[in-house]
Amino acid sequence: MFLRSSSALFYIHLFNWGITSLLAANPNEQIIFESQGHPSSVNLSLGTAQEGTGVLSKWARESRSQFFSDITQNRAREWIIVMGNEAGDTDSMAAAIAWAYHLSHMIHNPQKAIALLQTAEDALDLRPENHLALEKSQMSSRHRDLLTIDELPIKPFELSHRLAGIVLVDHNVPAPGWRRASLLSIIDHHVDQKLNLSADPRILQEAASCSSLVAELMLESESHGEHQVVTGEKYGIPTDLVDLLLRAIFLDSDGLSSKRHYGVDKRAAYGLFRISQWYAPPEEFGMYSWEKNAVRKPSTNFDANFGRDLGHYTSLDDSQRHKWEKRELRKLATNFWAEMSEARGQLQQLDVRDLLRRDWKVNAVRTTTIRYPYLTLGFASIPCSIQKQVERTPEQTVPEWFAIERAFTSEIGADVSVVLTKFKSEITGKAEREIMLVVAHGWGKRLTTLAATDLFLTLCKAIEDKFDGLQEWTRSDNKPLLPRRKGWRMMVKGRPVGRKVLMPLVLKAASEWSWNTTEGVVYGD
Repeated sequence: MFLRSSSALFYIHLFNWGITSLLAANPNEQIIFESQGHPSSVNLSLGTAQEGTGVLSKWARESRSQFFSDITQNRAREWIIVMGNEAGDTDSMAAAIAWAYHLSHMIHNPQKAIALLQTAEDALDLRPENHLALEKSQMSSRHRDLLTIDELPIKPFELSHRLAGIVLVDHNVPAPGWRRASLLSIIDHHVDQKLNLSADPRILQEAASCSSLVAELMLESESHGEHQVVTGEKYGIPTDLVDLLLRAIFLDSDGLSSKRHYGVDKRAAYGLFRISQWYAPPEEFGMYSWEKNAVRKPSTNFDANFGRDLGHYTSLDDSQRHKWEKRELRKLATNFWAEMSEARGQLQQLDVRDLLRRDWKVNAVRTTTIRYPYLTLGFASIPCSIQKQVERTPEQTVPEWFAIERAFTSEIGADVSVVLTKFKSEITGKAEREIMLVVAHGWGKRLTTLAATDLFLTLCKAIEDKFDGLQEWTRSDNKPLLPRRKGWRMMVKGRPVGRKVLMPLVLKAASEWSWNTTEGVVYGD
């Protein structure tokens, strides 16, 4: 069943003046509004606005309208917000949408649940691959069906404790603004930070895509008949949502390539494929046994190399069916991955600031330093080299790149920024990575020069001790970098290390940082 639609436009007009009195637990309590968006320097619009026509779009629009209506009527306690991480990539978006749909379409005890994109509306254009995924899933253009962080009528800090709770997907520690919320569940594929242990389910498992973990849980519920089936759909997981999840899985697993995926990615992909619009096996295979087993609970006797349950494929027909499935899934994975990768690579119009904020994840960590008990660290992942980014600055100079970086991190209040690049070498054609570390200091309530220098040396040591084959990054004119700035090229053999490895390492080093005013060496400003 869909959530009942309301007159959202009327209620939205009330936000500017009425929501303070409606939401405050105390009539005298002040509700602080926030504007989190920033002007975007680009507009990667994919065309004229299109209204979504699919099941998923209709549900998302109605949920959004009902959410705004209930918030204005002081019924936030009825809602669960499902949120991905701040980077807002396709995986986070798809996983959040899927789990919110799952919660709201259970036959027993359905919940009011809505997906939240922790991305400001003006930053949505920075990910053209998300536009493509939503368009292919028959959703409205420009994310108009979905809720973004800057559309919340009040700050997360004020809203969070009023909700029924939140669910985290694609990360396992809530942003500071959400820490007053009841954390109900976690589904993630990153390093477990050993927090929020009471969440249920609390699933942290290696996977190329978090959407694979969400999909496997949903397929299990589907096999037990636990989902409501919407009119016009064959299964409780609608076709539009199946397509969205498949695109997220294929993008993050490089089309289920051998080096980029885990067993859960392949299991989820096969399960979704079997209930997708793309599944049309030849008639000679028969359908009677298949319908019964299409969305069965995954067996423990699973062959991750072939993506099949060995106990199920016993007859000649089933063996032939599996060969067909394997071939067709590979075609679909290759096609979807190619489309999504091409869209993701459309970044020519982005300037350095947009490249930084396009895939930016922020973490607040507690330290052992009395004077600075908390630090804010930001991690950017950028698909081009530092030098190529320098060429996008107005003056095409390294100092200007650092000036843009400092302006951006000052704006969002980051003490540390780590930029991780990934690109193909123009010489070898192989994937390479760079790391650029910057520790800010000296303004507002930020670190002093002494403290910033000590923290910088601590983080440098952690990185250099962990990774072999690092080569210091240098300017093309061989001039030295200013203090508390250092870069490395990763020269190790094999696949370059990604953010999933680097980020926990730096966060751990920052959390263990212990400094007092008698320590450290000043290198200058």
